[in-house]
Amino acid sequence: MSSVPDLIRAVYTHDDMCVALLRALGSEEFKNSDKKLSRRLRASLHRYTLDSGLLYYSTDAEDAPRVIVPHDEDLKYQILYEVHDTPVSGHLGREKTYSSVSTMYWWLKLYKWVGTYVRTCETCQRTKSLPHAAAPLAGLPVPT
Repeated sequence: MSSVPDLIRAVYTHDDMCVALLRALGSEEFKNSDKKLSRRLRASLHRYTLDSGLLYYSTDAEDAPRVIVPHDEDLKYQILYEVHDTPVSGHLGREKTYSSVSTMYWWLKLYKWVGTYVRTCETCQRTKSLPHAAAPLAGLPVPT
């Protein structure tokens, strides 16, 4: 079984945006690619870096760079599985799972992906407590 970074590197070759970014950032492997950056990506190229064959994205200078995950459902599900389902992770809820994933990885609509994944996790749904309806308010007796 390959590590997640190795899988990410392998999937980059199938994602046009990632290939264009790799080419623009000087990757030797993609220097002859014909993929061009869109105007939007060219304007935000300063947010992207390349290190050890992985693309990183930062929203600002204080933000720690996060690995860009290409658009590949199987890869995203594997990352979410490792962060949410493994015994070490303990089936955390949406917010904690998102917090954990978003410190290491970035992809479009990450929050929505995490929400859907946690909401459809069979283990979480079986062990989640059922919402209890609040008891109706009763009027207080008026002293006479």
